[in-house]
Amino acid sequence: MKRTFAVLLGCCIAGLAAAQDPSPVDESQLIGVLQSGTSSVREKAAACASLKRVVTARSVPALTALLTDNDLSHSARYVLESLPGSEAEKGLLNALPQTSGSNQVGIVNSLAKRRDPTAVGALSKLLGNSDSAVAVAAAEGLGHIGGPKSLKSLEHALPSGTGVLHEAEVDSLLSCANRLLANGDNSAALKIFRQLYDHEKSDGIALASYRGIILASGSRGIPLMMKAIASGDSPTQGAALELALKMPGPDVTTQLAGLLANAPVPVQISLLQCLGQRGDPSVSAPVAQLVASSDPAVREAAITALGDLGDQSVAVVLAKCAANSTGAERTAARQSLDDLRHGPVTQALMAALSDDSPKVRLEIIRALGDRGDASVAPTILQLARADDDAISSASFQALGTLGGAEQVPDLLQIVVQTTSDDRRSGAAGALGSISQRLESQGAQWDVQSLINAVKTGPVQTRLALLPICSGLTDASVRDALRASMADPSPDVREAAIDALCDTHDSELLPDMLKVACSDPEKRFRTVAIGGCVRLAVREEAVKLPAEKKIEIFKTILDTPLDTAQKRLVLSGLEAVPNDQSLALVTPMLDDKSVRSEAAQAVIHIAGSISKTQSEEAGAALKKVLAMSLNSATRKSAEKAYQRFQ
Repeated sequence: MKRTFAVLLGCCIAGLAAAQDPSPVDESQLIGVLQSGTSSVREKAAACASLKRVVTARSVPALTALLTDNDLSHSARYVLESLPGSEAEKGLLNALPQTSGSNQVGIVNSLAKRRDPTAVGALSKLLGNSDSAVAVAAAEGLGHIGGPKSLKSLEHALPSGTGVLHEAEVDSLLSCANRLLANGDNSAALKIFRQLYDHEKSDGIALASYRGIILASGSRGIPLMMKAIASGDSPTQGAALELALKMPGPDVTTQLAGLLANAPVPVQISLLQCLGQRGDPSVSAPVAQLVASSDPAVREAAITALGDLGDQSVAVVLAKCAANSTGAERTAARQSLDDLRHGPVTQALMAALSDDSPKVRLEIIRALGDRGDASVAPTILQLARADDDAISSASFQALGTLGGAEQVPDLLQIVVQTTSDDRRSGAAGALGSISQRLESQGAQWDVQSLINAVKTGPVQTRLALLPICSGLTDASVRDALRASMADPSPDVREAAIDALCDTHDSELLPDMLKVACSDPEKRFRTVAIGGCVRLAVREEAVKLPAEKKIEIFKTILDTPLDTAQKRLVLSGLEAVPNDQSLALVTPMLDDKSVRSEAAQAVIHIAGSISKTQSEEAGAALKKVLAMSLNSATRKSAEKAYQRFQ
């Protein structure tokens, strides 16, 4: 029994293997196709493609014979150029003198791709070929292969080459030199780079060769780089500036910084960008000196570089730049103030808060807020109580970012006690930002003090604090909002309804729906309808079943609505694509005030619901197609209608 099972299993495995490879490639058969006098060009090309998978040295004679065929040379080279071994190389080399034109160029390219040094002699002879395309391909091939023999041939041919051939020879010499450089043979590479730099006229070659000279010169390349940067010679200067970022070592950084003072404006800007990217804070002093440059582009580049290089010593410099500049320069100064990370920057900024210039103090407060160091919040809170309205306003903005639960009581006190509308608004704004952050973090804080102020504070206090309630999810907040909506003060009631309609708390959805359906004020109904739509279908944190969403929209539709309110409901129904929403939207096609919006909603819903509801969807879409529509809407409706046919 076991033997029978083993035999059956073996047969299954063999059958599976045969199924996976039903037509194994046979090299002999393919060679026969290539050598056949009756096979077509197409059949031989297909045989070459198949040979690529199984080719051995046996196929070389048959493939080589095709190299002189204008129709099949490419197919044969495709196989030969990747076949390891000397046979393929010999086949390509033997065919080379028997071809011309594009076939010869193709064989040269295949030999170059193989990078076999044995091809160098044959390619060198072609450098003087009367066909410029062949000569150029040979020059490029020698550069690709590289090595001493290729180098010698290219150097020998260079003086007599002209036009595109000369350019190809130069490019190949650069390739050879860069390969020598990569292999650590700096002296040989340096010789080539110097030869090209001394004799070639092109700025591009001058740049590439001088770059090579610097790299191949080792430690002696650094003075060359510095000299080129200082010289003003465009190609060499460009090469040196390109390398300045890559040359390692603090000495290089110091020398680059030493060039700043006397360099022309464009070079100063390039050096500042380079030094900023090198990130060595030891050169921040000479960089900081250029903040006072007469050229605005240099000032901006210096300010930007200080963000990466500077420490506490430049913090006040940057604050003064931000205070006394405009536009891009001010933006750069503020960004660099935020980016400073070397040394005790916060302490330096705090010490400078006594600066006589209010503009500078404003920038320091802004920077402290943006830098996000919560340890300075108590000091910023003191500044928020200052008599200067601008300082107070900036401090409240910073506290919105920096403040925590510890600052809530003081901010509440300011809201309750101040007689200034601006300060009350600023303190309430900071409270709102802090409370939302604490809420998102799940942190413990004194929510009840806020609620007590909302319930019992003066009217102006309640008006300032009620918007904060929309960002909180708490039972006492719900009670405070409900109580405020029943307040005898119209202003308090309005603020409470606005806060209710901005809430993220799904527990307040019934209260919002009640306002949407029955409030005597049209504005409140519209705001509440918008709030219901947002909370039902747009708030990711609120997860309501589709049936509940439909129930909300149906309840609203059962009340008198104006055009704007109907459009809000349609936007909500469109986001609940099912047969129930379709049933609510379809009758609205008869309402001239929202016919266009209803048509769009029908198309969207029908395009998303199951085909099992084809009868209802088809009927609704047919009704849409009977309407007068613009071309885009009609096209969408026709496409949706086709799903149900």
